[in-house]
Amino acid sequence: MVFLYSKNCSDEYLQIENEQFKHLRARRVKVGDRLDVRNLKDGYNYIYEIREILRKSINLELIFKNSVEDKKSNISIAWAVVEDSVIEKTLPSLNEIGVERLIFVYCDFSQKNIKLNFERFERILISSSQQCGRNSILEMEICQSSDELKDKFSKISLVDFGGENIDNANKDEILFIGPEGGFSKREKNMFEKKYALNSPYILRSNTAILAATSKMIL
Repeated sequence: MVFLYSKNCSDEYLQIENEQFKHLRARRVKVGDRLDVRNLKDGYNYIYEIREILRKSINLELIFKNSVEDKKSNISIAWAVVEDSVIEKTLPSLNEIGVERLIFVYCDFSQKNIKLNFERFERILISSSQQCGRNSILEMEICQSSDELKDKFSKISLVDFGGENIDNANKDEILFIGPEGGFSKREKNMFEKKYALNSPYILRSNTAILAATSKMIL
C-alpha cells in the first residue's frame, strides 16, 4: 500500500480504526512513525505522525502536506453495462491504467435489471489507488441508453468487428465497448466510426475494454 486513504485527510488530527488499523498493526508501526495519507480529491498528500497507539485505534497528527503530480491521460471509455461482478473485477485495472472517466451505458443487449452500486465501486477504486499510487480515482457516470450517450458526447467510436485498426484511435475519441452479446444492428447504425481489436478470437466484454484501453494508453 503506497498511502492510506481518509476522507477527513487535511484535518489536524486523524484517528485510524477498523481495517486500516489492522493493516498498520501488521506493519508493526510505532509512535513517531510518519504516514502518507490522502483524500484523492485535492491533489495533495498529507504527512501525519503517529502520536498514540491504542487497543483499537491509532491517533495521528498532521505535520505537513505536499502537492502531488497526478498525470492525466484524458481518456474516457464507454462500457455497456454487464454483470456487476465482472465490473468489480475490472475496475482496478482500468483505474491503474489511468482511465479518467468511465461511462456505463445500458445498451440494447444489456441486462436492464442490473443495478450498479457506485458506493461499492468507489471503495474498490480507492483501494486500487492506494495500491498503485494514483492520487485520484476514475470518474463514473451512467447513460440509460446508447441514444443518451450519443446526445451527451461527441467523437464516439464503437469497438466492434469489421472496423479499422484500433491502433489508429485517438485519445480525444470515446471508445464504446459493447455487452457480451455485442451491439444491436440499431446501435451499429447509430455510430459511423468503428474500430476492431487485433485479435483472432471473440473477446469477453471485460477483456475487450482492457485491450482497447491499453491501446490508448501505451
